[in-house]
Formats: sequence, structure tokens, C-alpha cells
Amino acid sequence: MAQKTIEDGIRSYLDGLGQSDKPVVDREAVKNLKAQIRDETDSLNKLKLLVALQDEEAGHLPDRSGDQAVFVAEAKAWADDEGIPASAFQALGVPDEVLAQAGFTITVAPARSAPRASSGSRAPRIPFADVQAAALKLGAEWKLSDLASLLDRDVATARNYLAKLIQEGDVTIIGDDPHHDGRGRAPKLYRSN
Repeated sequence: MAQKTIEDGIRSYLDGLGQSDKPVVDREAVKNLKAQIRDETDSLNKLKLLVALQDEEAGHLPDRSGDQAVFVAEAKAWADDEGIPASAFQALGVPDEVLAQAGFTITVAPARSAPRASSGSRAPRIPFADVQAAALKLGAEWKLSDLASLLDRDVATARNYLAKLIQEGDVTIIGDDPHHDGRGRAPKLYRSN
């Protein structure tokens, strides 16, 4: 496999991580099936086309197995050449099982019972779908500090998640908190969409 193709395969797998598994509908196929149904005169053929239309309108889940197979086959050698450790892939959300299949040695950090120290260690990455679900729990009117508390993250980290939620259209800025009477600027209020 050529170097560019290997990198494209690894990139494609990494880009697919965390994407929703919403069914993909081929609009052109739906349009063609509707035209065939309109023109079909045989009732049994029309019935079969209607079933095909229903299946097509339901959509198909994207098949990412090929991307994962390329990653498993090529990522270890590529990462060794580039000096990229397994922990970097873990930070991007590559499951440990996939890394192990690819030949990486996986080290699991010991479980922590005490709160994180300020030693520069980082909390595990929260999947964006979990962040979206947390925002939905907050409902109609909440502050950044509420999101941070629910995610068990500091406000600076929660602000990054909030920016992504706003960018994706999951959250709307309502405005300043009208009930704020303390020092400094009033915090912003947000609404989950």
C-alpha cells in the first residue's frame, strides 16, 4: 500500500470516530425509485418497487469496517515510523480493542479514587455524544458552570465543549443572566435545542 494511501486510510478511520451512526439516505436513489413507481403499470412490480423505496428511505448505516481494517493493518507500522504512541490514538478516542488488534501495547492507567491532582494529568476524553446528552439534561436555561459540574470538568474544559455544542446547533445562547447581582459581568445563559 502506498504511503499516501496508508495515511488516507488511517485518517479516514480517525475522522469517522465519534460520528453519529445516523442512517444515510441516497436521495438520488429515492428519486429514481419514485419515478419508476409512477411509470410502472404491473401491480406486482409496483409493490416490489414500493418495498425498495421504503428500504431506501429508511437509509443505510455507513460501513466503516473497511476503514477499521486498514487502520488495524497499517496504523502500528505507520505510527512507529512517525513516532506516535498509542496514547495519542487513545486521546482521539480509538478504542483500546482496536489498538490491540493493530499491534499496539496498551497500558491502562490505574483507577483513581481521589480527585485529580494538579500534576498535569488529564481526565479521560468525554465522547461528544455524551456531552450532547448532558446538555439536553440541563434543559431550557443553564450556565456554563452547570455544564462543567454535570460533566465533572473544570469551566475552561466545559467552555470548549460548549463552543462545539453551539457550533453544532445543539445549544443556543439566551443572553446574560438577568438575576445576577454579584460582582463582575453576568454569566451567559444557554438553552439546549
